[in-house]
Amino acid sequence: MRVALYERVSTEEQTLHGLSIDAQKAALESWAQNETIIDHYTDLGVSARKPILKRPELQRLLRDCEDGRIDLIIFTRLDRWTRNIREYYKAQDVLDAHGVAWRAIQEDYETETAGGRLKVNIMLSVAQDEADRTSERIKAVFERKREKGLVPTGSVPLGVKLVDGHYTPSDDAQKVREIFEYVISSRSVTQTARAFKLTANGVRYMIRNETYLTAGVVDRRTWQTANQILEVRSQRHDRTDRVFLFSGLLVCPRCGARLTCVRSNGHTYYRCPRRYDGNCKGTHVSEKKVEEYILSRLVEQIEAFNITVRDKKKKKVDPLALKKKQDKLTDLYMDDLITKEKYAEEYKALQSQIEEAQRDPQPIDTHEVRSLLSAYDEWSPNARKAFWSSLLKSITPTENGFDFEVNYT
Repeated sequence: MRVALYERVSTEEQTLHGLSIDAQKAALESWAQNETIIDHYTDLGVSARKPILKRPELQRLLRDCEDGRIDLIIFTRLDRWTRNIREYYKAQDVLDAHGVAWRAIQEDYETETAGGRLKVNIMLSVAQDEADRTSERIKAVFERKREKGLVPTGSVPLGVKLVDGHYTPSDDAQKVREIFEYVISSRSVTQTARAFKLTANGVRYMIRNETYLTAGVVDRRTWQTANQILEVRSQRHDRTDRVFLFSGLLVCPRCGARLTCVRSNGHTYYRCPRRYDGNCKGTHVSEKKVEEYILSRLVEQIEAFNITVRDKKKKKVDPLALKKKQDKLTDLYMDDLITKEKYAEEYKALQSQIEEAQRDPQPIDTHEVRSLLSAYDEWSPNARKAFWSSLLKSITPTENGFDFEVNYT
């Protein structure tokens, strides 16, 4: 088997956990010692949250998959491959199109069954949440280093230089002081950016950068005053608390429109956008009720799916028998015993039956689902949103609750 070995570590993870590329390579080579190793694909200093296009070695790996050079990709853990659900499926589409499988050698994952795919969806949601938490911990580590006067990274901002491993003012320090003073006097980031030929985001970054305090470029009073101005100016645009768990999933039962998200008195609601145009009486539901309802019935719905799978196995259709029917149908058409239209219609129907018979879905382990969901309350809002987006196809309010469709594929 032709095997590709993928390794990845971000600068932040190396700093916080001491994760080693060499350790990953050794583990992967040991696992693949009896296989044909095509190459190592190593992304250094690259976050698993980054898009595929910004991960050069992953791009090279996917190109080799498209060229038919690889049968299997291995990595140590799923979070080495990705922590971004959207990017995971972009890569997976390429692998599926070219018949390439993957395996996390230190974890138990597979994507051949519905249960396996559901587990991957859930664990990717958790991994994405962990990436957010890791980023917060990294900021804390760097902050402690700055407080001690140590340099957390090798880069320095304008107006600062490194002397014996410590920050000190550089020749451009005076320009930085003038930028701080201009922000304070004008109370405008935009005007400051124009005056110094910078971008507004560049000015905001400078004002918030505590390196200028550590290096002694500006005093604490100046830094705090400038940041207070920045905070007041940005409060009206701060929407970081607005995470809508079921955005794009809820459907109006009356008109079929996708419900829009609103916040009112600290609570989130979904309502029909056509409620004012006379075409719909409107639907208005609470996000909390949607979440509680689906959580309480998710396992029950999966169990119903399992019953369907078992019943299907009992009535399993033989694909070979259907193929023989297709062959007989072709003979009838070639002998001019049926019309072209009739042939096309019946041949298509048989082909659909063959494809359905070959799918062979597997039951999902409900005990495992319960175990994974036991940590739901600990997930961040962003992790919960990613989870529901990957798990559900749609949610429709009803008189007694909600009808929801689980994405088993």
